[in-house]
Amino acid sequence: MTATVRAIADVGIGNVTHRKIAALAGVPLGSTTYYFPTLDDLVAAALREAIECARAELEAWAEELMASDDVVGTFVDVTRRHLDDREPVLLEYELYLAAARSPELRPVAQLWIDGLRGICARFAGKDRGFALAALIDGHMMQALVTDEPLDADAFRAGVERLVNG
Repeated sequence: MTATVRAIADVGIGNVTHRKIAALAGVPLGSTTYYFPTLDDLVAAALREAIECARAELEAWAEELMASDDVVGTFVDVTRRHLDDREPVLLEYELYLAAARSPELRPVAQLWIDGLRGICARFAGKDRGFALAALIDGHMMQALVTDEPLDADAFRAGVERLVNG
């Protein structure tokens, strides 16, 4: 699965192939098609695994936030650290886009969405939690697209408004 995740992060879901995955894994091409007859099966399995890892990271965020005396600052810190490892973040947004086009991937993408919204709701209430999740997603997407670090000041201002009302 690691090779599939790397391939998706490197070239995007639309450009990933069994051949690319096998090359990254250092295995014969037949190995990738034996267990996953279609590329869609292989990609979906890799995305499910990656999102489960991301959900575990979200739970770590929740624990850190629960223990924090500065929830706003902690939201900034965990988001910044999440962006430090670009590959899984790229994968999450690849999944978002793919799920918009492929209904069968929507339940997998929904795992991240529900997890992020749930954590945000714990600290900002249901409605503002939804907005906070969108703010986090938006800032992370913009940091990826611009290849610039998170604008911590702008992000902090938005988080503060949503968490503190």
